Amino acid sequence: MMTISCHIYHDIFPLEGWRFKVKTKVIYGNKVRTNNHDSSIFSKKWEEFLQNKVNGDIYAIYGNYESDFTGDFDFMIGTEENTGEDSFTIENGEYYIWEVKSKDPSGVGQAWREIWESDLPRAYKTDFEVYKTNGSIAIYLSILSKS
Repeated sequence: MMTISCHIYHDIFPLEGWRFKVKTKVIYGNKVRTNNHDSSIFSKKWEEFLQNKVNGDIYAIYGNYESDFTGDFDFMIGTEENTGEDSFTIENGEYYIWEVKSKDPSGVGQAWREIWESDLPRAYKTDFEVYKTNGSIAIYLSILSKS
């Protein structure tokens, strides 16, 4: 079982084990509809986003899933600052937090491969990566409620 250092994450509340409750938050950026069959869109969106001056944490959001990670979904990179043409609401709910061990793009890719091979009870509502100003990276996965 993974140990989570809760003090580095804002707006989360431990439930049990690896389950955490996250408060609703709105992220602003530029959204695109895509899928995992062609990863070039992710690199392109990061290049576009990083041309801007960014203050605070950065979020990469995946939502409005057609089915699961093999289908289409919305993708957006943004911040809590009201910039960009679109917004994405991270709904409050139960999430599993997957800490990324390596702080580079290959580490994030490896984490997603591990997630896809896992048996987590994913809800496929809204998932998101958080790139904290302290350099840590975590992936929040919406999960099915135990109730």
